[in-house]
Amino acid sequence: MKWKLMLMAALVLPVFFETLDYTVVATAQVHIASVFNRLDLQSYIGTVYLLTSTVFLPLFASLADVWGRHWALQLSLAFFLVGSAISTGSQNMPTMLVGRGIAGIGSAGMMAVVRIIMSDSRSLDDNNWQQTMLFLLFTIGYCVGPVIGGALTTVSFRWIFAINLPACAIAMVLSFLILRGRTKGAQPAHSSLPATSTPGKGSDHETFAQKLLRIDWVGAFLFMGAGITLLLALNWGSSAGWSSARVIACFVVSGVLYIAWVAWEYVLERKQESAKTSRNPLMRTDPMISLKLFTSRDLVIAQYGMFVSGMVMIVMFYFVAIFFTIVGGLTGTAAGTQLLYFAPGLGAGSIISISLLKILRQPKPPIVLGSIIITVALGMISRGMDINSKGYVDGFLVMAGVGVGMSIGPLAIHCRFSQPESRVAVVSALGLFSRALGGTVGLAQCGAVLNAKVNSIITSMITSGSLSAADAGLLANGLTSGISSLQSIDSLPPDVQTAVKNAFQQGSRWSFISLVPWAGLSVFATLFLSNIRDTDKLEKERLRGAREEEAKREEGEKVQSETPVM
Repeated sequence: MKWKLMLMAALVLPVFFETLDYTVVATAQVHIASVFNRLDLQSYIGTVYLLTSTVFLPLFASLADVWGRHWALQLSLAFFLVGSAISTGSQNMPTMLVGRGIAGIGSAGMMAVVRIIMSDSRSLDDNNWQQTMLFLLFTIGYCVGPVIGGALTTVSFRWIFAINLPACAIAMVLSFLILRGRTKGAQPAHSSLPATSTPGKGSDHETFAQKLLRIDWVGAFLFMGAGITLLLALNWGSSAGWSSARVIACFVVSGVLYIAWVAWEYVLERKQESAKTSRNPLMRTDPMISLKLFTSRDLVIAQYGMFVSGMVMIVMFYFVAIFFTIVGGLTGTAAGTQLLYFAPGLGAGSIISISLLKILRQPKPPIVLGSIIITVALGMISRGMDINSKGYVDGFLVMAGVGVGMSIGPLAIHCRFSQPESRVAVVSALGLFSRALGGTVGLAQCGAVLNAKVNSIITSMITSGSLSAADAGLLANGLTSGISSLQSIDSLPPDVQTAVKNAFQQGSRWSFISLVPWAGLSVFATLFLSNIRDTDKLEKERLRGAREEEAKREEGEKVQSETPVM
């Protein structure tokens, strides 16, 4: 228990501030974009961060194996610190987005390495307890993040990023003092690399250059390139049109790069199986993500469940804030307060799932139940937005939080215990990748739906003749030049303001409706999850069997000693 408490002390700041960053910026991104008069780019503040925090996750799993858990965490904290510093001093939107992208790289490392450290335990009960602590930190971050974001925005958005600077410095010191030498160090190579490390001692005796060669840089480049072009296509599609040349080009390039990545990983695995040493150093690396993982039905289903949970969780914070800010006319602080309804649901859901897992010893029941709750909650939130009922939306935010909280922890446990011990790092990172990818795709999809619906409704209003010529002209001008800030909406005549807000209201509603099919498929898929091995039960049986064997042996020796010698 002492080590568990020390471990949490070292990891509390990375987990808390990684979580806090999502919620603080989600509340403030509309106001940040308005400062630079680029409200049309407000979704990129979240998308760029989620993009880099998604595509770098598998790479940090490799770094954690090659350099060890502690140094991989230190590197991620350094990236997060630099990115936050750039965002703090940004004078325009491009600089802000660069800072968010670098901070996202650090976030990827913090998420991956923290999860890997906690998943290194082979005990189901330990993993269950650690999920409790993780969700406690998540819930606290989700609770205070919106309020902090709203409050800091009223002073200056720069404080949102500046608070990360001392926190990162403290976290780096704590990690060095507590984790160095106590967590898993460099792991042995699985490929045909030259034997440079002492058996059983990982790669501690490899040179820096030899460790660099163990990283699948080609696979990482292809994987990240495919992810970046895919997200660019999703973001540009709503503004430039899905038939535009650059959108089609991005989709094509993304598809080609993903195919190339699969082919490259396949070649590396075949080289690894053949045990032949290649002369090409790029071919003597461990695959970033083993393709054999995707032959497991349980892993694929669990990854899809993580994808949907991440999609719902991130969209909640960004698009509920947009709805309350633009449609409801709330301040940043007030909009952030509304998001507090989601956080208690997360905490309650995680407690329910932990209790069910402790009793049933299987993660499947809370996963399925949580998926059902998520699907229903999404539909009801969209209904609340349609009738513009704050109380309705707030109530089902709680319900959505319960669903996400019930499913996301058990999904991580299912991934961990459905695969061999040697795949802990990559499986842990892959689960986080799926969750982050879901958030990124969710933001891009909902942003596309929102923009398309707003443009469609405003165009319909202009052409219908229901507005005066002057008001129609103002709307047409706004549609052409873009609605760049909250102030530009407030400066419109009352009737035109109402029309614009109604358009954003329906756009927000359809954004949530677009998530329902994803969630419904998750309900169906998770029904086919199989049971995992109860490692604690197996360990107890092993120890009991060993004690019985020892007792029999001692009894046999006693009988022999009591038998008279003839």
